[in-house]
Amino acid sequence: MKKSMLKDFGAVFLTILCIAATVAVAPHFTESYRQQSMYTQNFVSGTVLKITENNIERDPFVEGRYTGSQKFTVRINEGKYKGRVFESSNTLSSLRSAVACKGLTAVFTVRLSKDGTPSVWLYNYNRTPYIYFLVLLLSFLVLAVGRMKGLRSLLSLAFTGVVLLYIVVPCMWTPHPVLIAVIASMIICFVSFILIAGFTRKALAACCGTFAGILLAGFLSYVFGKIMNVSGVDMEKGESLLYLAQNRNFKITSLLFVSILISSLGATMDIAVSIASSAQQVFEANPDLPLRKFFSSIMAVGRDIIGTMTNTLILAFCGASLPLAMMIWGYHMEYVQFINIPLIVIDILQALSGSIGMIASVAFTAVLSILIVRRDKTV
Repeated sequence: MKKSMLKDFGAVFLTILCIAATVAVAPHFTESYRQQSMYTQNFVSGTVLKITENNIERDPFVEGRYTGSQKFTVRINEGKYKGRVFESSNTLSSLRSAVACKGLTAVFTVRLSKDGTPSVWLYNYNRTPYIYFLVLLLSFLVLAVGRMKGLRSLLSLAFTGVVLLYIVVPCMWTPHPVLIAVIASMIICFVSFILIAGFTRKALAACCGTFAGILLAGFLSYVFGKIMNVSGVDMEKGESLLYLAQNRNFKITSLLFVSILISSLGATMDIAVSIASSAQQVFEANPDLPLRKFFSSIMAVGRDIIGTMTNTLILAFCGASLPLAMMIWGYHMEYVQFINIPLIVIDILQALSGSIGMIASVAFTAVLSILIVRRDKTV
């Protein structure tokens, strides 16, 4: 028991150390790939002191939104201009409807003109405290229910987020984004499974099965993306990235492969660890079970998981594409018309490739479990 606790705390300590090292070191290597900002601006907290002009009305089409314009005075609460009062204006529309009112504390943009004069605009409501509250609520529930397992799950989530934000995203601008994304996915798999399952053969089998599944998903997306002539340019916000890529070494065509690799990672990890855990339980219950019966028992569990997890992945992509589906229905688009829109083709490709990789990971993990978990009588 004491040895197990030492292993747990050792894994937790090493993960925290890796997170801290990544946050501290990665920017020194990736910052050179970032494009210089076109504007000299800061986003700071400010409080509206007085509304001097208020010409707004309720939006007739979107509930809870306003259109029109406002003028007001605002006091900046932080940064270089802390305590200074500025005159500001605010234009509202159906797409942007952050309404200023007396006493409102929100996020403001302070931008310097060519002559160094600061101008202030209402950027948006300050929603950060509510995000922090939800993060704390999630952390509390995970720790309350999972205890030590919950702590390791939270660390796994933190490590995954840090690797994606500090390594994968910046390295999309490097000459080899796909290679870096593949290596980063391997690291995420390895660390997550070590945290969740410990240094066990079950973790090794799940890690290898996951990686095989997401590689298949990424490979299918790459091959069929080429065949159907779609790429990262056709993805949502792809056009904006294209402008950024003009003067940078950004391989936007690799974006589709990397996005599918990442999006299918979570669900595939979930399935792989379930299959590997089932294999370990079956082996511990009957170490002398014949190979064929052992494999069929694992696959029986896999078939039950596949039914719900395939729906989970498909529904996740459909949920993200719901506005697009509403647009198709609302504009009476014909089947041949909308099924060939690049954005829709990419959504379908993501859903199907991810599902195929996820299902294949069941078989991959089952076979690997036979080779790894069942290698001898000790698990």
